[in-house]
Amino acid sequence: MNRLKEAPKSLAYEVICTNVSMGKSLTYLSNHKNPQVRSEGKLLWTLWLQILYASGRERSGNKETPVKISTDSMKKTGDSKRDKVREILHTSLAKVATEVLETEMKKRVVSCDPWMVAVSVESAMFEKLGCLVGSQKAKYRSILFNMGDSNNPDLRRKVLIGEINGERLVTMDREEMGSEKIQKEVQRIKEKARFKEETGINKMLHSADLIMT
Repeated sequence: MNRLKEAPKSLAYEVICTNVSMGKSLTYLSNHKNPQVRSEGKLLWTLWLQILYASGRERSGNKETPVKISTDSMKKTGDSKRDKVREILHTSLAKVATEVLETEMKKRVVSCDPWMVAVSVESAMFEKLGCLVGSQKAKYRSILFNMGDSNNPDLRRKVLIGEINGERLVTMDREEMGSEKIQKEVQRIKEKARFKEETGINKMLHSADLIMT
């Protein structure tokens, strides 16, 4: 395992991208009955997803060539709830290509794989939040709602192109995930409340000055 971690990224990438059965193999290791093997398998799975997510393009000479990776083996976890979350995230992320109009951003968007990003984001959610049960349901719903909100294209675009990764998304509150319009409204309300508070304090200080004089 230590030697694998020290291996050049190019080698790891080549192995992963040329072996479409890697996902099935890692799934087998992650579910192994031996706890140590299972632990190492989960670590390998995480490393694999990170490489896939971070390496949307590889250089070939002086030209960047999109890398096509089969995601069929990554879509399913065997857990119906997790798989549903991945499907919802994918549906939201797939919208971005039709929402972006600016040419350069369009190029960045189409070079990203919505399924790959959905898998990475869901994996981060599961890692940080655990199963979709109990008190964690609210956080899951908040993320999925904001990702799919028709008035919030910026969030899903940033997630798709990697400006916001899964780990960061999980820690964001509703205000941070909200659309630009909502964020501006929240900021306006906060500024109004702060102004009202400062005005009240100034009046109190003024009254105190009058009493003392």
